[in-house]
Amino acid sequence: MPMPRSITDVIDRVNNGLLSGWHDLLGSEPHVAGTPGDERVIERIERAFEQMGLEVRRHEFWALLPRPLSAVLQILSPEPRDLILQESPLDDDRFTRHPALDPGWNAFSGSGEATGPVVYANYGRREDFERLASLGVSVRGRIVIARYGGNYRGFKAKFAQEAGAAGLVIYTDPADGGYTRGLVYPEGGYANETCIERGSLLTLPYVGDALTPFVEATREAPRLDVSAVGLCTIPVQPIGYGAALEIMKRMSGSAVAEHATTRSWQGGLPVPYRFTGGETLRVRIKVEQDREVRRSANVIGLLKGAVEPDRMVVVGCHHDAWGFGASDPLAGTITLMEAARVIAEASAGGRAPRRTIAFCAWGAEEFGIIGSTEWVEGHRDMLSSEAVAYLNLDMAAMGVEFGASSGPSIRRVIARTAADVRQARDPSRSVLEAWMARSKDAGDPGMPAFGDLGGGSDHVAFWCHVGVASAGLGAGGSLGTSYHSIYDTLEWYRRVVGNDYEPAAMITRMAAGTALRLADEPVAPIEPHAAVASFRRHLRDISARGASAGLWEAPSVATSGSPDPLGPVAEPLAGIDDDARETESVVRRAVLPWLGSEAALGEPERIDRTGRLLATDRAWVAPGGLPDRPWFRNTFAAPDRDSGYAAWMLPLLRAAVENKDAEEARSALAVYGGVMRSLREVVEVPGE
Repeated sequence: MPMPRSITDVIDRVNNGLLSGWHDLLGSEPHVAGTPGDERVIERIERAFEQMGLEVRRHEFWALLPRPLSAVLQILSPEPRDLILQESPLDDDRFTRHPALDPGWNAFSGSGEATGPVVYANYGRREDFERLASLGVSVRGRIVIARYGGNYRGFKAKFAQEAGAAGLVIYTDPADGGYTRGLVYPEGGYANETCIERGSLLTLPYVGDALTPFVEATREAPRLDVSAVGLCTIPVQPIGYGAALEIMKRMSGSAVAEHATTRSWQGGLPVPYRFTGGETLRVRIKVEQDREVRRSANVIGLLKGAVEPDRMVVVGCHHDAWGFGASDPLAGTITLMEAARVIAEASAGGRAPRRTIAFCAWGAEEFGIIGSTEWVEGHRDMLSSEAVAYLNLDMAAMGVEFGASSGPSIRRVIARTAADVRQARDPSRSVLEAWMARSKDAGDPGMPAFGDLGGGSDHVAFWCHVGVASAGLGAGGSLGTSYHSIYDTLEWYRRVVGNDYEPAAMITRMAAGTALRLADEPVAPIEPHAAVASFRRHLRDISARGASAGLWEAPSVATSGSPDPLGPVAEPLAGIDDDARETESVVRRAVLPWLGSEAALGEPERIDRTGRLLATDRAWVAPGGLPDRPWFRNTFAAPDRDSGYAAWMLPLLRAAVENKDAEEARSALAVYGGVMRSLREVVEVPGE
């Protein structure tokens, strides 16, 4: 069969010097989505893919991509003071003086002006605003100041707006990413007092272009009216902690440390943190942005499969950034480029992999996971039937500590690859050995601990909308953060992460090796029984959460699997656990003999084992989606509806628990029972 000689043959081709060169190529100028810098980066990626011999396709889209026009943040009283909304340029980093860099801004802020007293809301989470209300602190008509962390920034704005705030100021607290963590840039890697985190504020019940849900954002696509979408209406402005200190040190209300439930609200600034600014402190915020539809593009490099060309493994990372983006996203984009190069090189001369591999550089991820979503929406039917898996590399090479968040069905193939790849800066160990030394799977001692995929990057449309098995690969551990600031430069990266590019080489080998296994093995290494085992673990976790919420009196699916007879949904909970146990056994017995075996292809009958495995992943997809979020169709996992980043596992059942609705829980369990039956039916092969 035409295929690369071996995984080792491919991963040994990874070149650290070329990784550094990809970084220079893509990180030489700011490239915010929809700007001229963005277009130049797109063209560079196209040329590079063409030189690799890939079939290159530019996928253009037209999306709502705002731009900042002006912003003002002032202390009006007790004494006037204008606050700084731009990082300080540094003599030690020439990139920070580039004229195309934007001041600090949050895309999709409301345009307008507000003046009022100040309220501090900790991280701006739902529970933080609820705590303020319980303490009698009103935010209505106030300017809220909150620190980054704890949830997606868009939810900070959403919750502040719902509570009646007139405006929102967000800053990076030194306790979360500044001097209390370590030396600040340029002496160290952490945020200095002027460092500002930019970012989008979209919190719609879907990702992608705000005006074209479910529909690819072509130039002619029908669009919603901007006023009908439900975008943020209050002005929102990010600042550094130096500017935040100017506000916080003037606040005179009661201290958060005086209440046992809010002592953790004290951050790292050298002042007592207070709930309110008092009667004399007044702040003015004014933000102006346009809301225009602009063009950007994804770049797709295809390596056609030799045997099953319609089947596709997708490897991706976005290319747009809030500035230079040396870390986010380019610490992942460079590994995408190098993985594409080494696989294309190893596949030359008639040795192409069995299935097609698509190397995808996505546009406008930072504005709301737009480019990848529009491509998925435009290719939904093809991906639903033919996509094997998606590997995401966003900001992937940030240190030597490898980890992965993944759907359960492809975890083992990632672990197998980790056993073949040497650990960065410690070649005496494999990635798997170093990974397991840090964290093991408590339920499977032979496996490392994986995270669960939630929201926040380009896997979302593949995993949550179409049901394609997905994973995010990455490594961290470096001492610092330049997240979404103008300091996210090549100079920062090479000082803090290192100029040897060993972390990037490790990630490239992991991505290339995993992609090749998924694309080359006779039957794609997808293990649906692992998803059922994970389903049972999540079922127990949610059962305990339901008990805490008062839906039932005690956990109804104990660790042993024995049902507890108490509670209004104890019987269906125990029943679905029994059903899942049977399904796991049936699927395991059916599938394991197929994997990695030429004989499993069913010659001469040509039984399509890979097709059956893809169907098991899609069995979790509900065509009508989640009840309150129909775009999210995967009933196995969805982003947390209040944080945006974390995963809600078994979201139909999790929503019932959060809503404290036993009837909703019964309905959810009926859906999951149907999934179990579908899984058994899919893997059964007549005559075996």
